[in-house]
Amino acid sequence: MPLAQLDLVALRRWVITARADLAAYAEALNRLNVFPVPDGDTGSNLLLTMSEAIDQLGTDGPGDLRDATATMARATLVAAHGNSGVILSQLARGVNEVVSQVEGDALDGHDLAAVLSRASQLARDGVSRPERGTMLTVAGAAASAAVSADSGGADLPGVVDAAVNGAGAALLRTRTEHEVLRRAGVVDAGGAGYLLVIEALQRVVRGEGGLAQRPAAEPEWLRISAQGSAVRNSDPAVLDGCDGHGVAGGPAYEVMFLLEESDAPRVATLKGTLDGLGDSLVVAGGPDLWSVHVHVDDVAAAVNAAVGAGRAHRFVITRFADDAAAGALVVLPLVASDGMAQAVRDAGFVPVQDATPAQLRSRLRDANALVLCGSPHLRELADDAAAGGAPHGAPDADRVQVVGTDAAQLLAALAVVVPDAGLQAAGAAARDALEGVRSLRVVSAVGDDDAMREVRDFVDGLPGDAELLTVVVGDPGPAAARLEAALRSAYPLVDVTVVDGGAGEPPLTIGVE
Repeated sequence: MPLAQLDLVALRRWVITARADLAAYAEALNRLNVFPVPDGDTGSNLLLTMSEAIDQLGTDGPGDLRDATATMARATLVAAHGNSGVILSQLARGVNEVVSQVEGDALDGHDLAAVLSRASQLARDGVSRPERGTMLTVAGAAASAAVSADSGGADLPGVVDAAVNGAGAALLRTRTEHEVLRRAGVVDAGGAGYLLVIEALQRVVRGEGGLAQRPAAEPEWLRISAQGSAVRNSDPAVLDGCDGHGVAGGPAYEVMFLLEESDAPRVATLKGTLDGLGDSLVVAGGPDLWSVHVHVDDVAAAVNAAVGAGRAHRFVITRFADDAAAGALVVLPLVASDGMAQAVRDAGFVPVQDATPAQLRSRLRDANALVLCGSPHLRELADDAAAGGAPHGAPDADRVQVVGTDAAQLLAALAVVVPDAGLQAAGAAARDALEGVRSLRVVSAVGDDDAMREVRDFVDGLPGDAELLTVVVGDPGPAAARLEAALRSAYPLVDVTVVDGGAGEPPLTIGVE
């Protein structure tokens, strides 16, 4: 049933759904990324920004909409990765600013139109040199369509539908509006990510629950970009000599940092200095905390300017050439059953089943690998293989990372892992996801009343509200179907996903997020 208002429960559902959608399409977004630099990380940056921010929302557990949106606004600003992550943080800030001005604990269609309008303006104000055919264009189109629908008397679902339609049409136009995108034959990656986020809101408002699944038919923006991506990947000369502005060369470093204990005049001076040093400058936030992103050649000058503007901290400096040279990440999901192997394939990964210790050591010897484990036994196997495959008998965290101890944790990690993000980012995303998962292994038969009682006691005893409940069943059948129906009835506001694990899994493994 469609929602008339967006309350705290719906807000949480929105951000969780958006994270799942970004995870489903992160690699596709990375392949489209040619602007402002073709470093193939837009999908990863958006996913990491959303994942780290949502973890704070779940941990802090604010009790009302104002507290929740304030937490989310600050969390996305602090967690922002890359140019696109900083711009995404302005959507969260727009939500918070509108919530702080309305009465009650929910947003209607008029309020949502104001949210999208404010988010678009904040994002545009933060970019030093706005260009057509970018993420800003898509955000602006979503806002304009939402405001127009609200003026025509549309309710919340109508406003959201209009925003999605407006953003979708604008995204398709980016392929011809921006010279770099036109040459590459792709739509703007950041704009596609923004569309995914508001499409997640549309699904929530329309009452369509469940985690994101890649549809059988690719969305139009991805379909029309596929040929361009293929040409660019097979012939990198398509973009030779161009940075994000179509200019030969381009800055060699990305610099990001947080700024506190400053003020508007000093931030304005900082923006002028950084804009003269490089490009792709985005400054978001205020009045107490700012996130700054810029591409430069002179890192020392950028750091000195930052330090002179206030308390600058959490510097992240990346050399684009290092990103390009980084080895490809191998994700190894270790599973104990045919059912879990199929679940891994459904998530877009290749399962590893029945591997011997020697085989696993061989896989890890020269790999840049993230190992996800579906049981305690598989975790022991992976830890031993990682240690045995290392030159000095100890796992090298820069080369191999091992995460997880049960099937529910493995599935939660797969939902956020992006291989293109690299080992450190992918490993951090997996561990962050597991911090929000509480697991239970039930040894009672699925059909026993004791099993249902144990599950209910476990879920009810968790702090905060459960959003996602994953059930891996070792013995699928009528009893499992009855359990699923009982859980959906007992927790109507929770997304319940049941996986038929089959032989090799415990009778029940429960994961709650």
